[in-house]
Amino acid sequence: AVQAGYARLEDVNRLMSDYRPDSEISRLNDLPAGEGLHVSSETSHCLERAVEVSQASGGAFDVTCRPLVTLWRQAAQQNQLPSEQTVAETLQVVGAERIGLDAKKRVVTRLLDGLQVDLGGIAKGYALDLAAEAMLKAGATGMLVEVGGDVVAIGTNGRGQPWRIGVKHPFRQGLIAVLTLSDRAVATSGVQQRFYEIDGKRYSHIIDPRTGWPAEHVPSVTVIAADGLRADAWATAFSVLGVAEGRELLETGQTPELEVMWITGSGDQPVIEKTKGFDRYVAK
Repeated sequence: AVQAGYARLEDVNRLMSDYRPDSEISRLNDLPAGEGLHVSSETSHCLERAVEVSQASGGAFDVTCRPLVTLWRQAAQQNQLPSEQTVAETLQVVGAERIGLDAKKRVVTRLLDGLQVDLGGIAKGYALDLAAEAMLKAGATGMLVEVGGDVVAIGTNGRGQPWRIGVKHPFRQGLIAVLTLSDRAVATSGVQQRFYEIDGKRYSHIIDPRTGWPAEHVPSVTVIAADGLRADAWATAFSVLGVAEGRELLETGQTPELEVMWITGSGDQPVIEKTKGFDRYVAK
């Protein structure tokens, strides 16, 4: 069962990694705008869901923001903030609505030159879902699948209890919470993992695709969802949205079955805010 799970993780890497020149995503990015690429059912499904999250989040999650990430990475290397004009120009080639997707035919088209697709913010969670599904088919009954901080928990542990998963403290070593999960996924996003440093100031590695600037709102966001794909993508979206905007969106009912914990404040005084249902997953 474990081998079946690893095989599915490798499938997603092979199809969707932007580090592999032969992946479907790399080939899509290399094609001229307007030319379609026939893709696997996995890549098609992941892209379809990515566009849905982009629409539901008002553009806070966007798999085409790679040119912005490149811009800020270069800014960090040069230790100089990009000009507002450069950011505005880069924003012209960002927007998930510029991905043409024929889900029935599984054909994807970039509708604009310069547009770059990067599934890094969603493919990891999707890979966990596929790995868990493969392991269940191979006879496993309970499992904890983890890649880079994203976790899918299926069934129960060896003692017949929900799986226990720690949430890292964003301001110091150790954990800020322990979750108990069964048939749920969790992802945490925030500056405690990665950041750019420019002129002595830290900027989040998460870029707001709506403004082109790093998201400044929330040091740590943890999302519990029905599957890894949703947890992964929405953790990024809620990092960008911040607490107030995030709560507003949740109240619209467009994001069913999501529970969120935001951690703001400082190391001395962390401020923890949660959705109503989050505490039922916190270990007592």
